[in-house]
Amino acid sequence: MQKHRTSIEFPDDLWRQLSSRIPARRRTAFIIEAVREKLIRESMKCLILCGGLGVGMGPLSKSIPKVMMPVGYKPLLEHTICRLRDQGLNHFILAVSHLSEHIIRYFGDGGSLRVKIDYSVEKIPLGTAGAIRNAEDKIDGRFIVVYGDVLFNGLNIGDLLRFHEERNAIATMALAKVEDASRFGLVSLDESNRVVAFREKPKQPISGLVNAGIYVFEPQILDYIPALTYCSLEEHVFPELIERGKLYAYPYNGYWADIGSPEDYEQVWKDYFTGLIG
Repeated sequence: MQKHRTSIEFPDDLWRQLSSRIPARRRTAFIIEAVREKLIRESMKCLILCGGLGVGMGPLSKSIPKVMMPVGYKPLLEHTICRLRDQGLNHFILAVSHLSEHIIRYFGDGGSLRVKIDYSVEKIPLGTAGAIRNAEDKIDGRFIVVYGDVLFNGLNIGDLLRFHEERNAIATMALAKVEDASRFGLVSLDESNRVVAFREKPKQPISGLVNAGIYVFEPQILDYIPALTYCSLEEHVFPELIERGKLYAYPYNGYWADIGSPEDYEQVWKDYFTGLIG
């Protein structure tokens, strides 16, 4: 049996909290669980969907992919990769299509960001689910999927993964709270946070929980996605999972933005300069 070594560092302030709050008899178990989580995250792959045409952005996305549009001093996609890397994810798969050469040239193998990056290229548009199936040969075990045109802050990946595992779920989506859900539609949950319905977009502005475009999937999700054809998670896959009671949702209260229009992009820049986006 091959042995592997790992290391886990506790900053001084965290170690002091651990020593003061965790009884000595429980510290070993606590540290073992921390190491377990670290190993799981290091081996888990994150698929980021970057192939959209960015139609809603007008001329802004004609010459570069939407995920490469700058927010502050780096591309939108780099914000996402770095945020997930800082929570222990090291292996990324970028599902690319439209103007993919810009993405591949900039990120390469990921070494400059201290991560590993592979690419899954779509020759024809396959939709959000089709892009996942197209990357099937690069996926092994539980994996995370993130839409490349969302920005988020304050989502604890460890908590999301524990929530998913505790429910023995095939699919778990993160939900973000927004003040105006009229653009997105609302998600209805039962008492165990199982998704029971996607409600139509409200006609009037109303706050609520919406799909954040961040998911945890088991490999079984691929059984619900046909190969080599256009397929949407929202339109084709999720309704079947809801009917089978296999889709769960994890609400979180952190920052979230969906960049679907120039107005969204302008707001994200404002959020960056006010410190909402790290």
